[in-house]
Amino acid sequence: MNAGTRRGRPLLAGFELLAYLFWAGCDVLLGLTIGPVVPSGAVYGLLVACVVLLRYRPGTRPGPVAVVAFGLSAGGSVAAVVTGGIPFVSLTELFALAVVTVSTVRTAPVRGVLATAAVSLCVIVTMPLLRVPGVDREVFASMTVVGWAGTMVVATAARELWQRRSARLAQARNDERLELARELHDTVAHHVTAIVVAAQAGVVVAGSRPEEAGRALEAIERAGAEALDGMRRMVGVLRSGAGDDTGDGAERTPGHGLDDIDDVVARFDPDGGRTRLEVAPEVRTARLGPAVAATAFRVVREALTNVHRHAPGASRVSVGVHLQAGRLVTVVHNDGTGTENPLRDPGGYGLAGMRERVEALGGSLHAGADGPGRWIVVAEVPVGGGR
Repeated sequence: MNAGTRRGRPLLAGFELLAYLFWAGCDVLLGLTIGPVVPSGAVYGLLVACVVLLRYRPGTRPGPVAVVAFGLSAGGSVAAVVTGGIPFVSLTELFALAVVTVSTVRTAPVRGVLATAAVSLCVIVTMPLLRVPGVDREVFASMTVVGWAGTMVVATAARELWQRRSARLAQARNDERLELARELHDTVAHHVTAIVVAAQAGVVVAGSRPEEAGRALEAIERAGAEALDGMRRMVGVLRSGAGDDTGDGAERTPGHGLDDIDDVVARFDPDGGRTRLEVAPEVRTARLGPAVAATAFRVVREALTNVHRHAPGASRVSVGVHLQAGRLVTVVHNDGTGTENPLRDPGGYGLAGMRERVEALGGSLHAGADGPGRWIVVAEVPVGGGR
């Protein structure tokens, strides 16, 4: 779960709680209108709703919450029959069961979807049959059947949207893994070539000038260590199983670096009137890993692309690249954009790919608001990443 989703959970929980309170008020009005049929509905419905709201707790899955909520609702129905107490039907309880059904079906495996649909049908539809006396039970039961069918339609649509978004997000992450793997492959190939050249030079001078053979061995050791470090990071990135079908003879283009950032900024703002680029002098001379430099370029390009899409009239955009505590920090800041987030792409897949790339190199990425109408992207990557 990304930072934006975590920040949105309390807001969603608050809106859902307001909906439960609304339906609890409806329960009270029904109790006052039709007598003893709904006297305890508001209290019992809010109890079930509180259980359903527990799914917003960090690390809590909808499935176990649904089991408890359905069990509590079924227990109320059984208790109404066994004890012969005052019958009641709670609109709050029905809404809570519908919500937990949608949230569970949305992300559950196929078996979980079938089990949730069957249990929700039994619990929701049999509720009025067990709790409501007389002929009114058939009326309530028919209403709950329609409500359950509508719930499953909404749940199915939400599941389809979630699966499509998950597939696009996974594709964006895989694309970043493959791009990073290509860049690291080229880097390792470069170092292996240097090893071969140094070894050949060592063979030539070993007989005539033995004292110079040590330099060749040092060059081999250095290039080999850098190649191994780059390969280690590539394996870490691809550990999830992403593969590349590109053959050995496939055409390859050189990876982008810090020098290419100037071209990106120039294309974004040809007149140079609203964009300020600041690359610290020590960054230009630093010995950065190719993947680190390429990541800084990709972050700048992605952020400026989103500014161009969503805030073409932004008054000022600043791009900064500097070193801080052994990390390359890339900052893209946008000012004067109004209310729309210019660093957001449709669906958030570009930034998701950037986060995958940055975190693969041991860094972190932050994208969000920096005040009214101000938005910022900050990427931090260890300088030695991806050598």
